[in-house]
Amino acid sequence: MSKTCPNCGVNSPDNAKFCIECAYSLEDVPVNKEEKPVKKDTSSENGSVLGGIIIIAVIVIAVVAVGFFIFGSGQSNNVEPNITITFDQVYANNYESSGKTYYSYNVNGYINNYPENDAGYMIKTIYYDSNGSQITSTVKKLSDFKGHEKYSFASTLGSYYTENYVDIDHVSVQIIKDNAVLNEFNSTMNKNKLTSIPNSNNSSK
Repeated sequence: MSKTCPNCGVNSPDNAKFCIECAYSLEDVPVNKEEKPVKKDTSSENGSVLGGIIIIAVIVIAVVAVGFFIFGSGQSNNVEPNITITFDQVYANNYESSGKTYYSYNVNGYINNYPENDAGYMIKTIYYDSNGSQITSTVKKLSDFKGHEKYSFASTLGSYYTENYVDIDHVSVQIIKDNAVLNEFNSTMNKNKLTSIPNSNNSSK
């Protein structure tokens, strides 16, 4: 605390009787009351900072959610469809042409869950004997069957023709995409339609 000299305006100690500058009597001069420093109210400032942090957090969460929706949806569209095969007839038969006997091995069936984009898809039919040894195979593009799902009759998934009888026991039909086997289906060969089976050693062509 201090006393302000009414003569020169200089502050002197509160217990001073005379002004330290001009020696003016300070006995009747009241002591100055010092004002306490006002504490700054930072609650509103802190509230603004906290509000800003919350807004930024909400924006970040929204951006992450939108990104997950966009890219997540894109990934789900890339999931391979579960294409399946339902067999109708898998049979062997023989027929005469120009005095020769020919043998055919046919695999007929239905393609289920045909994909919207059939690029790169193949259907491979593998023919096996009773020992499980592969005799031959045929490959067709899946696009060859586009629109067949609209028909009520089965499609010829694979067929093998030869002048020599081959004792084919069963077949395997594979759904392939870019050289990778996605699914495989097996069926036995029905030989009831054969009218003749040579007694000579079986051989494939």
